[in-house]
Amino acid sequence: MTTLDAAIAQSASFLRERLRAGAYGLTCVGGDGTPRFGDDKGHIFVASFVTEAMIGLFDEIDRTIVLMRILSEEDDGRWGFTPPGLRHLDAFRAFHVDADDTAYVIRTLQRLGVNREPRGLPSFYREPERLFVTFDTQGPATLARRPSAANNFAAHLEVNANVFLALKPTHFEPLIDYGMLAAAQDPLGFWASYFYPSRMFATLLALDVLRDRPEFGDVVRKAFAYIEGAQAPDGSWGEDGDPHETALAVAALAGGPDSPAMGRGVAHLLRTMGGDGSWRSDASIYEFVALDDDLWRAYDEHRTYVTARCLTALRAAAGRLSSG
Repeated sequence: MTTLDAAIAQSASFLRERLRAGAYGLTCVGGDGTPRFGDDKGHIFVASFVTEAMIGLFDEIDRTIVLMRILSEEDDGRWGFTPPGLRHLDAFRAFHVDADDTAYVIRTLQRLGVNREPRGLPSFYREPERLFVTFDTQGPATLARRPSAANNFAAHLEVNANVFLALKPTHFEPLIDYGMLAAAQDPLGFWASYFYPSRMFATLLALDVLRDRPEFGDVVRKAFAYIEGAQAPDGSWGEDGDPHETALAVAALAGGPDSPAMGRGVAHLLRTMGGDGSWRSDASIYEFVALDDDLWRAYDEHRTYVTARCLTALRAAAGRLSSG
């Protein structure tokens, strides 16, 4: 089996090649299996995870690629998953910027050492609910849980957690509602996402927000217990040893107390890495109800996004294993 250090080096090499080739958009298909408008989009979304995975490993070419992508898709301090195309309709303008992708960009800039105030995020904030809506539209701000075309315009748990992480190191931190996030935890211990099918996706985000807040210690411990209990006998999480779900779980455990489950998860990722340093997942990464009878799903056919999540998990775990 490949050693941890060798896997990290090989995976980083794979991600550098994908980034420089421009092969990091997500495939997007509708309910009938054919491409939708978001096909081969989401570059700044994926680039945010590549940047996270490659902290300390980026050279100036890599850094410039990400910064140029960010600058080319900026809309007055805000960003979206899918920038306007040649056949852009003004009726869909609300979907071309959103709080989620804007937060990911702000966090990416922070990692790249760019001091950029998150001035676009407050436009998604709604009082008195103290929630960030995902799309900047009119209407009541409620925390939606059941995906539907109408609920897309509400507030969503994982998006708020992502925004909170972008605001934490800034003077906008008073807008963070830690209590809301803690109260939204499922009784089993995880946090459910609206747009992301993986249970671990929002759980990792919520833990990153709450783990350094002593008043939420019981909430955090419950989440770690859930993650450990959801591990399969082979060391994986998710269906069929899914590397995406496994990577999210390992990354979450790497930020907590010592856990043998983390080591078993690392071993599973090392066993399942491809010969080129990548991981493949057939799981749906992102889902969007465009119409109530048309569910769009995004997949990582380039293997860039999933590999980035796996590399982040391995590097976080390596720090824990080496210091243990």
